[in-house]
Amino acid sequence: MNIEDLKKKYKQVYETKDGYFMVSTKNSNEVCKVDYWNAHTCIDEVYGLEGNWGLVDKEGEVIIKPQYIYPFLECGENFQVMLPYEYRKIDGEKIIVTLKHGLIDKLGNSIIPIKYLFMEAMDNTGTYFRVFDPTIEKDGVLDKENNVVVPFNYDYIQGSPDLELMIKTEYCSIYPDHIDQVKVQKNQLYGVYDIPLNKEIIKPNYPRLKIIGHNRFLVGETYDTCTNLIEL
Repeated sequence: MNIEDLKKKYKQVYETKDGYFMVSTKNSNEVCKVDYWNAHTCIDEVYGLEGNWGLVDKEGEVIIKPQYIYPFLECGENFQVMLPYEYRKIDGEKIIVTLKHGLIDKLGNSIIPIKYLFMEAMDNTGTYFRVFDPTIEKDGVLDKENNVVVPFNYDYIQGSPDLELMIKTEYCSIYPDHIDQVKVQKNQLYGVYDIPLNKEIIKPNYPRLKIIGHNRFLVGETYDTCTNLIEL
């Protein structure tokens, strides 16, 4: 089965890196309403109507029934997928304004439940994911097997390197291949959580903090004066 044959059956088709195909039963105009904003709703991020994305194999057999919003995000050997979380009626039409996220394997089996209001891979291998739990309104980090590796105690978690480090070390992606220390925020103050050690190695006591290398951090009272070096 090639992509041209699939386009005769589905309205959108994308090939994955391993030769499978993400397919949708709706075209982009049916799914997305972009750039919606007016003074009455003050909503400038609208995801549109239900999409119907699934996965078929190289022979065109359905592996994952079309049911998800948007094409899947490939995360290592798994897929990050999205479903509607919140609807609102805008101009009399029911529109999705927020999504819930989760992780499935390439057979469609659930790994990370599709219940998080935000989800972001923190490395290029799809090992760790920052997620936001709307029930407690906290950030945490899960691994690819749904284990909690950074507890849901934080207002914000950042795992990718700071922009200055990315430029100096010529990172080709905003995500590193491996990560084990993340910047955490609590009560507007920053610290560092070490995933392998399973603990805070720097308490959230600093107004500004930059991760500049393993066990190397800059802290300060403001972002521009973040010049005090901490080495562990």
